[in-house]
Amino acid sequence: MGDLEGGYTVILTSDRATMTDYSGMDFIGFILCLPYRLLPKPFIYRFIAPPVKTYERGRAIIAPYPLRKLEAALISEGFSREEVAIIPPEKLHEFVGAETKVIGIHVLDPLGKAPVSYTLRSYFGGGDSCTKRLFLRLIDKLRRLKERFRFKLIAGGPGSWQLRGEYRKYGIDCLVHGEGELLFHELCRKAIEGEEINGEYDGGSVPVDRIPNILGPSRASLVQITRGCPRRCAFCNPTMFDFRSIPLENILSEIEVNKRAGSKHIGLVAEDGFMYGAKGIKVNKRALSTLISSIREMKVTAGFCHVSISSILQAPDIVKEYSESFGYDRDNPYLPQIGMETGSPKLIARYMAGKTRPWMPKDWPWMVLEATQIANDNAWYPCYTLILGLPHEEESDVIKTLELVDELKGAKCWIFPLLFIPMGLSLMEKESWRMTQDVFKETHWELLTRCLEHNLRFSQEVIDRMMSKIPNPIARKIFEKFFKYSISGLCDLLPSFRRNPMKLIEDASQLNVYSEANFLKELARFVASKIKEKIAIGI
Repeated sequence: MGDLEGGYTVILTSDRATMTDYSGMDFIGFILCLPYRLLPKPFIYRFIAPPVKTYERGRAIIAPYPLRKLEAALISEGFSREEVAIIPPEKLHEFVGAETKVIGIHVLDPLGKAPVSYTLRSYFGGGDSCTKRLFLRLIDKLRRLKERFRFKLIAGGPGSWQLRGEYRKYGIDCLVHGEGELLFHELCRKAIEGEEINGEYDGGSVPVDRIPNILGPSRASLVQITRGCPRRCAFCNPTMFDFRSIPLENILSEIEVNKRAGSKHIGLVAEDGFMYGAKGIKVNKRALSTLISSIREMKVTAGFCHVSISSILQAPDIVKEYSESFGYDRDNPYLPQIGMETGSPKLIARYMAGKTRPWMPKDWPWMVLEATQIANDNAWYPCYTLILGLPHEEESDVIKTLELVDELKGAKCWIFPLLFIPMGLSLMEKESWRMTQDVFKETHWELLTRCLEHNLRFSQEVIDRMMSKIPNPIARKIFEKFFKYSISGLCDLLPSFRRNPMKLIEDASQLNVYSEANFLKELARFVASKIKEKIAIGI
């Protein structure tokens, strides 16, 4: 349909790293932060990031939440539904045509520079992440289409900072930083009228009354409840935007959109879900209780994408109410992402003092332990993140973190050590220092090892409950085998990792199972090694 008359004037899309439903479980998307060479190509495209389904004229049935917001913004500014469409990347060649004037692409981690991708690439021997590979695959397709149809290509999203200063080499005409609801439609109008729109633009923070409600279901049934963050951590970029709570009627309207599409569980998007309705950093319990009860009345469950340690401590009664309202228990735990970052009060005070408010940085280790206990008592199993290699980090700071990790032994949580990277649009974006595993000190390796031991023990305890949530039975079985094999393999490698971690990283750098031929070759080598092991021990 490439030359279709009356085709879409504005098309919105993204790469397969985000234009997918991750087989029904959002956390599986983190696998795409690994180097692509460690995953067989069919596994990536059929199970980790399967294509989204489409309906009339190639429109995506579900789509990334930011694209739904831009779609709604365009419609609210006078574009017709016939002019605008969200199209999955694999369908673009069918629906981009002579009438197409603008393609807008949402970018999350286009070059694999986000903290999780950067860390996993370092731990597993380098190479492009799956996220980068999928972005470049989209760009190759768009370049070919652009040569033919001469549309303007606009990119924006949380990963826009990775393309700053070099977006043109990917065929992108302009790059949007910040929020796009007020800016994107203006750029589209200019492009349609033949005006130049080259350059980088800042959409800033959009006033809450100018943020339109989504018109179609979002991937993972995401619904945003706040924007920005009042805590002002120096390493983070969402905190650079004004903090706003979305009106309850808007939230409920978007939940209804997803519910009509068949969703029974809503992902509530916020940097700290317990900040909903807050003034400053004080938890507004009344606003939270009203939010929880209103969602419960809609006969759906919900989960905050992120919450903070300080907020849990301020409102343990809301934690209890939340679990009771949405049925979280031992067999159906809630898995919030929470930034622990460090066990060092010194580093907390220097880079993230807002995390502890209304307490003090010196209270941080106690706060982590107390919040973890409150969480576990209510079937919340946190996914904690640490940051290794912050500027001015000393060995004593790493030891403080080691001590805190030791005190969490037996707690129901994961602890993921991420390498510091100066993220664009953050207060630390001009820092030149980047932590890499080749400058680790012995204490860093010890911390990494203890976190790995902790995570493997806990994963073995909860893996069956996590896998049971994957709706597709074939995908569930495949991921169950994948994760159990990965956990078992890492357990076997722990002694070697303690002795010589760099040797294992070097070995990992040589592994490539992306192509079918390489996968079969590595599989044969693995089977041969197991046979040799059995022969050696006389089985």
